[in-house]
Amino acid sequence: MNSRLPAQSLRAALALACLVALSYLFFDRSAAWFAQSVKHTGAFDLAKLLSLAANGTFIFSLLAAGFTVSAFNLLGPAPKTWARELLRVCLTVCAAIALVECLKFVFGRCRPQLLFQEGRYGFTWFSSKDVFNSFPSGHSTRIFVICAALALRFRRYAVLLYGVAALVGASRVFALKHYPSDVLAGAFLGVIVACWARELCGNGPEA
Repeated sequence: MNSRLPAQSLRAALALACLVALSYLFFDRSAAWFAQSVKHTGAFDLAKLLSLAANGTFIFSLLAAGFTVSAFNLLGPAPKTWARELLRVCLTVCAAIALVECLKFVFGRCRPQLLFQEGRYGFTWFSSKDVFNSFPSGHSTRIFVICAALALRFRRYAVLLYGVAALVGASRVFALKHYPSDVLAGAFLGVIVACWARELCGNGPEA
């Protein structure tokens, strides 16, 4: 295991906490109102379309297919390396999803719609209601953990993968579902889970 990973993770978490705090205090509301102002333009439609890439139903369908394919291969007479890699990615994504859902419940942050409709902004703490499950962004966590896990395996495509993840994350703000700090936290969570999973399960081959 990389002995520097815990220290690197701690530094990254502290940096994230500062960015989230600054965004929460000075940027989130302005960004949300700007996104609301372009709701009736193509930006909103494009944001909804991009968001589909990390839709829960779509991701869970991919996970089911991934688990099925990897299980058939690994339980067969000649297990392949790619099947183990696929299983690891699927388990990594599941771990990130479980973690983000727990954090959503703990923080209970009001979604932007409550800001627009009732002027409510902030955290309610320990809520399972969707309107209070804004932080961290689940879509951002899902797309970033997938892209990070793939980027760690296929290094040559890392820029492309992270670019896709960033676009999907940004789409959640323009789709009026999240604040920028929600997306930042979700992105961090996805990447850090992918990094830890790769270290704990072994680095494996790179491409």
